[in-house]
Order: sequence, then C-alpha cells, then structure tokens
Amino acid sequence: MKKMISVILACLLLALPLCVTAYALPLSDGTAKLNRQFQNGRYGDYDYVFFSPVKGEDDPVKYPLTVWLHGRNSGGYPRAQLERYAFSNWASDEYQARFENAGGCFLLCPRASVGDKNEWDNGKKGDLKAIIDGFIAQNADHIDTSRVYLAGYSTGGTMVWNMLTAYPGFFAAGLPLAAIGQPTASGLKKLTDVSVWVFTSDNDPYIINETGDVKPNFDYLCGVSHRPDGLRMTSFTEAFFADGTKKTDGGKLADDAEHYIWESVTYDMFMEDGVTPYKCATTIDADGNVLTFSPGQALIAWLSRQTNEKADNGKVSLLTRLSLFFKRLMQLIREMYSFILG
Repeated sequence: MKKMISVILACLLLALPLCVTAYALPLSDGTAKLNRQFQNGRYGDYDYVFFSPVKGEDDPVKYPLTVWLHGRNSGGYPRAQLERYAFSNWASDEYQARFENAGGCFLLCPRASVGDKNEWDNGKKGDLKAIIDGFIAQNADHIDTSRVYLAGYSTGGTMVWNMLTAYPGFFAAGLPLAAIGQPTASGLKKLTDVSVWVFTSDNDPYIINETGDVKPNFDYLCGVSHRPDGLRMTSFTEAFFADGTKKTDGGKLADDAEHYIWESVTYDMFMEDGVTPYKCATTIDADGNVLTFSPGQALIAWLSRQTNEKADNGKVSLLTRLSLFFKRLMQLIREMYSFILG
C-alpha cells in the first residue's frame, strides 16, 4: 500500500508546476528586466508571480521565503502586483546577497483579484494560507520554513496583521506598511514570538480616519512580546518615493500622497541612490531608541535574521500533497474543458 501511495504521489507531483531556477540580475538593469525574472504561477482561482534563488538542481541551500501583498486597486490584471511597487528590486544580485545565511530568498507575490474584488481582505485568509502552503510544497527541498516572512502595503498591510494573528506559529516576521486596519489587543497577544517591523506615516489620511495613532498598538506589542529585539517601527513625517518625488494628480499634490510609503521597503530603507537614508523616516526599537543603518545592513539584513524555531523545516504531509494535487487536477480539467468548448 505504501509503495502504491509513493508511486501515486510521484505522478501527482508531476502535475504540479515546478519551480524553474532563476538567476539574479544587477539592480542597474532596471525594473523591467528585474520584473521579467519573476515566473507565473497559479493556485486554484488565484494567480501569482514568483522569483526563485535556486542555483541549479543540486543546490543544497534552503532559502527563506518572503510573500508580498499588494494594496487596493493594485491587482487588476496579472502581474500588476509586481509592476507597481518596485518589489522586483529584491530579486537583484545586490538585494539577494543581503539575505544572511542563504545569500538569496524566494519571493512570492500573489494577486487578490477574484471576480470583481481587487484587494486582500479578512475573508481571504484561508485562500492566502493555501497559496503559500502550496508554493512551499512545490519547493519543499529549497525553502526554509523557519524563515517565512510576510509583507504588505495598505489593505495588504492590514492582511499582514490578519494573517499573523490567524497563524502566529507559521510566520517568522511581518512587515505591515501603511496598514489601514490594526489588530486588537487580543490579536496582539498572539504575537509574542513573532518579529514585526511596522511602517506608518504621521499624516496618512486613511490611518487617521480609520485607526488613529499606530504607536499605542506598537507599544502594546512591545509590552507583551517575548522577543522585543524583533520589534521595530518606522514613522514618516512626510511620504516620498525613492527618487524624492511625491504623488501628484494633474500637477497638484494628491490627497492620499502621505499614504505612499512602500518604496522605503522596496529600496531597503535608502533612497534611489542607495547611500542616502530614506527621507523623513525615523525608526525606533522596542525601547524607543532611534536606529540608523548603513547600506546593505538595513531591513533585509534584519529580516533574514528572524526565525521561527517551531517550524517543521519543510516537511509536507501526505494529506497536503494530495489536496494540492486534486486542486491542481480540477484546475487542469476546467482549463481543458474550456479549451475544447472554446
């Protein structure tokens, strides 16, 4: 019976999309070329793009995984979630090398669009977890499940909080950027062993209208956390893009310009030149100490040091593998049926 199951599983896994290796390009090649390093993938009704740091079939390294969640109206078509944020910077030679102990990182960018909706919301927690689990299962030999990180902007930042509090034993660290919704005290109490770096803008109109000051939540988290060395918060007195510009509408400053802080993360806490600290940003630790960074030793280096000691290091259960196969099989049947009819 076990031999038969092994044969079936071997066949099943052939039906799953395998991760093709990719090799990082220099940051100077530009966003368009870096974007092209990301491959397309799908899980059920959701499509995604991903970057693999694996260097050949015999690469023995287990790499961390960073999942990036887009904000509202940024997933309207395939690959839109990649094009808007310059997140492909993290696939460059320079940024991949900043992931300590591995020298690279898997990057996964799922798209929330299903039907008419174009944002992550609390009702998609189970779907998102399944996407991540499926991706890990496909790349189990190369992903270090003790270092799975989740980052997101705006409603994607809210989803980071939702996922961390729903699955606190799964993620090693979270990066909520300009999160419109904040967790409750009971939710924060679940994050005693999760590292979190919060990003917020003092004049963000969405946060002011929806949640008010983010600092009390950060202070509360610092008080309940078992790993205060894994907590940081960056506040912006003004929001700029990495080239020093601000968002405008028809030449006038946009009403939501102070919400646009994502490039602080996608440029690793430095301006576009790579040597000037990000404008108008102040980062503190759990004790309120102001932190400064040298190039290459900022957010990515910090992130790569965060681990989840309770992780199973990539073991994928038989049930999970079977579930992934049947989901993929039904998808292939639907696609073939549509092709025949069309």
